[in-house]
Amino acid sequence: MQDEKMDLEAKKEIAKIAMTTSLGATVFTAPFLKGSKTMKNIHTGAGVLFVGFSLWHHFLYQPDKRKKKKVSLPSSSRQALLTDVPYLEEIKS
Repeated sequence: MQDEKMDLEAKKEIAKIAMTTSLGATVFTAPFLKGSKTMKNIHTGAGVLFVGFSLWHHFLYQPDKRKKKKVSLPSSSRQALLTDVPYLEEIKS
């Protein structure tokens, strides 16, 4: 569990760095759009990468749906369940 959490934290950090880098490339190439087709392609590619890394970052912060939540019964329901099953009375004593 600890390794899994560290791995998730590392992924989050990588996603943040990748988002920052791709946003920086998008901003840096914006003034040069009139110059050449290469700069336009780099700018567009950096923008697409930024959106992709943003989605990845978003999904890293979602709760894990594979983990099952424990449902606890109110104490009165637990007591009713215990009294309804005769062999449990033997186990309790």
